[in-house]
Amino acid sequence: MAKISMRKKINIFYTTCGKITDSKKLAKILLSENKAVCINILKNVESLYLEEGKIKSSVENILIIKTKLSRLQIENFLKDQHPYEIPFITQIVIKDVNNEYLNWAAKN
Repeated sequence: MAKISMRKKINIFYTTCGKITDSKKLAKILLSENKAVCINILKNVESLYLEEGKIKSSVENILIIKTKLSRLQIENFLKDQHPYEIPFITQIVIKDVNNEYLNWAAKN
């Protein structure tokens, strides 16, 4: 009988935070509670947006979250832990990840 192998998978999510301290705090919570295997923080990104009919800008940090969690699991966790009242949370759909990284992520 042929052995059926389950393909390891990783999901990528994107969110933003205002303060670097909030970004690092959120990243550390995700890691310490085994909700993510790695988080990239891209600092000091200028965001321009419309609010109440006016163009506003702010400096934010982008968090790219690599996790084994599903969209629903990470969304619920981030809504509970995120410093923003209404955080932007999206999944980045990826087609394939190198096996070495997937093996590393599975161990961690």
